[in-house]
Amino acid sequence: MEEKPDMKFRHVGWPAVFAISLVAGCVFLLDENKFPPMIIALILSVPLAPILGKLTNSGDLKEHAIGVAVVCIPMSVFWIIGPNYFNIAFPFLVWIWQCASWSKQNHPPFRYGIWHGFGIASCILPGAMLVATFA
Repeated sequence: MEEKPDMKFRHVGWPAVFAISLVAGCVFLLDENKFPPMIIALILSVPLAPILGKLTNSGDLKEHAIGVAVVCIPMSVFWIIGPNYFNIAFPFLVWIWQCASWSKQNHPPFRYGIWHGFGIASCILPGAMLVATFA
């Protein structure tokens, strides 16, 4: 089976850009003391998931949004508890595994949503670090 570079760009690059954009928007538009950017970015990713689904041609946008919610809502709860290695390492390792294995075939929209959810959860911390360098 040959590599599909379009799949990797769509389902790896766009979720990363999406997460960085969400974190940047939260940092620049909201008060960080009242609204923690990591938690708000994860929660906002669910209602805004159809935009990501449309960009990546993931199929049914409702199923895609449910897949994103399955990952991002629990991850926001872990961020509410406090920043720790589980919030950073677990989604990153799962996302790396998904990027290595899931990019070789087509999937249903729900599974793309889960893939994108882990991508968003993995990229919010590097996105916040990137935004902090420019803020």
